[in-house]
Amino acid sequence: MELLKYTSEWVEGEIFQGKIMLTIGLLILIGGIAIIKSNHELLQGALIPLGLMLMIFLGYGGYQTFGRQSQITKVTAVYEESPEKALKQEYDKALKGDKTFKTLKIVWSVLIVLSVIVYFIFSKDYFKGLAIGLMALFLTTLIVDSILHYRLETYLKGLTEMITK
Repeated sequence: MELLKYTSEWVEGEIFQGKIMLTIGLLILIGGIAIIKSNHELLQGALIPLGLMLMIFLGYGGYQTFGRQSQITKVTAVYEESPEKALKQEYDKALKGDKTFKTLKIVWSVLIVLSVIVYFIFSKDYFKGLAIGLMALFLTTLIVDSILHYRLETYLKGLTEMITK
């Protein structure tokens, strides 16, 4: 039953973050519409990364909000068959996610640095706006993934304690 408790807490955090991401996505949508109506070349350059951010916030935020709840049902079904199998399955999945998040933090950081370099290479406002938008995109993904990773580490710690008992 401890596994189901840890999983429920993790899923509740994911759903909450999904709701926050959906709200931010709607704000980005409003900002994007305002940028489209403006004639500011710097802001126009940031539209592509802003569109990608919008897809991340609405897409993944929507998945977390509306799709994550099924995770509890899946884990419960496996748990009823075999608690050990459910624990092993969740532990392996959490380890894989932990490794992925550690790699992504490095990737996003490198891409932020490359975006800064691109900003200083180009002189046209459109490309400077694109570079600023890319910096914001990669910083956003770094922050979102860091929050997701923090919550996953807490979940993984609980699973590890259960396995070592």
